[in-house]
Amino acid sequence: MKNLKSTTIKQIRNHLLNGEIKVQDLIKNTFNNINKDGENYLNTFVTVESLDNLEKQINESQERYANGTNKKLDGLPIAIKDNFTTKGIKTTCGSNILSNYIPTFDATVCKKLKDEGAIIIGKTNMDEFGMGSSSTNSYYGSVINPWSKKGDQNELYVAGGSSGGSAAAIAAGYCMGALGSDTGGSIRLPASYCGVVGYKPSYGIISRYGLVAYASSLDTAGVLTNNCDDAAELLDVLVGKDTENDSTSISFGKDILKEYKNKLSTKTIKDLVFGIPTDYLVKELDPDILELWQQVVSEIELHGGKVVAVDLPHTRYALPAYYLLATSEASSNLSRFDGVRYGYRHELHSEDVGLGLKDMYTKTRTEGFGEEVKKRIILGSMSLSRTQYDNFYTKAQKIRRLVSDDFKSVFGNQKVDVLITPVAPSPAFKQNQKLDPIHVYINDIMTIPISLAGVPAVSVPLKLSKENLPISVQLVSDRLNDDTLLFAANLLMNFDSFKDFNLKHPTFLK
Repeated sequence: MKNLKSTTIKQIRNHLLNGEIKVQDLIKNTFNNINKDGENYLNTFVTVESLDNLEKQINESQERYANGTNKKLDGLPIAIKDNFTTKGIKTTCGSNILSNYIPTFDATVCKKLKDEGAIIIGKTNMDEFGMGSSSTNSYYGSVINPWSKKGDQNELYVAGGSSGGSAAAIAAGYCMGALGSDTGGSIRLPASYCGVVGYKPSYGIISRYGLVAYASSLDTAGVLTNNCDDAAELLDVLVGKDTENDSTSISFGKDILKEYKNKLSTKTIKDLVFGIPTDYLVKELDPDILELWQQVVSEIELHGGKVVAVDLPHTRYALPAYYLLATSEASSNLSRFDGVRYGYRHELHSEDVGLGLKDMYTKTRTEGFGEEVKKRIILGSMSLSRTQYDNFYTKAQKIRRLVSDDFKSVFGNQKVDVLITPVAPSPAFKQNQKLDPIHVYINDIMTIPISLAGVPAVSVPLKLSKENLPISVQLVSDRLNDDTLLFAANLLMNFDSFKDFNLKHPTFLK
């Protein structure tokens, strides 16, 4: 077994049940791949677990397979984005300020995975505190896209962000699934750049307890996988109300895996109405992205699906509103990192004699946070200031409601089941390509409106660009319509024109 890129959770589980492979061999193979491929050449992980630490879990999983009592994810290697707390495993959020933080508790999502037998192999690299769209804002270095040409420093591409490490780990075949978080596109964008499935569920159906907060009203835990079936398997474990720890979590109200499988067996493309938002036809759209978008529409119509044009008129205001709201929440959430109870603290020197507590806070946060994080904290603090609150924060909240109402109108009044849009204006860009902040922020222009509305979305890889880089489309559905969304995504990936993409491997693996 070279890597896990071309297999599914169901297939691996069957191999383990039949005794064709053992859990020990599966996990050992995983670590061999991570270490062999250039000593973490892709910089995918901040922390990789050791086989010794996992020995007890591995043996228990193997024993359950032997006696037929295996759990849903028993023995399967799973990676965790480094902003989810993991008991006994360092959790840094890609930041110096948490470089020595080892949590004493598991995030709810991590506990659920472990309760179903999943083996957590490590913590994936990310943009610091989720602030970025390229995974180049990490204290631990940039994540390299597996579709880069190995050995050529001028042909290294970004993995997308902020969940770039999780996306790259899936694309490189290191694990069966990975946890990510999505605030304004942080699962969907790296999934698109790395050519994997990236699923952001409806806000609230997965607990945020233990997810280190960036912007609490937007942060959403989600999954990255190689295919829609695996995404459904992971969501089956993760979805559910967390009555003890997360007051913002809600009940999904149905069995997502069962509903997904039922739709696969009883419905077709003809049962769905697809919407094409004309407002997403922006001037920045790369020709390859536009061509794929048009091809998807043609394929749906060819297979008997109904496609209609729709308007989301407040889309143009979503980007500035998001950056005001997200940074405002971040300035509050990140105020807890002061070096007193945990995390990095400024080391006292002789010149520090006489400094007060406020000075220690200032030096700790100045040294502990990266430039992008400090920039966003300043912007958020300004937006929440007494003199600017109504001018910025209040107006941004009003825009958020208008954006949300646009989606309600499309899904409710116009009876559209699924929207189809690009994920980003272009494929992945090069690591050494210098972009001004505005161009970087524009990468999220297609994903941010969905986050403001709290509706589910999935990035679906379908083909390669002329530069041999993955390109995807984004599917969006109504709140709590996650099972239909996964069903539609599966249909698209299995069209004859697109299903060959699943057979293609990143350049790095060749």
